[in-house]
Amino acid sequence: MYFPDTWPSDCPPEDAVDAEGEVFRIVNNNPPNEDDFKTSFEIDSFPHRPACLRCGLSVHRILSDAIHTKTKYPKLGRLIARGILTNESGKTKQTGQASHTTW
Repeated sequence: MYFPDTWPSDCPPEDAVDAEGEVFRIVNNNPPNEDDFKTSFEIDSFPHRPACLRCGLSVHRILSDAIHTKTKYPKLGRLIARGILTNESGKTKQTGQASHTTW
């Protein structure tokens, strides 16, 4: 599996698992577009967070958790997109409270 050369050498982390299953991402567009899938690394946000986390995308495994996050942080987006990941989609790691996962 290919990961960008611009990512840190330890990314994805060794404890990340093959992506699979249903995920929910907070987005601004219907249908979601390229801007809805830019990482913190690409848009240069959260500079004090670990570099590898900034290279991933935040998703939730449970719809109600995504709704809660969208309500709590409205600047993240106004819609929630649903997707199905397969092992060809890369790697994921649970990285937060509830079902927050970095893809």
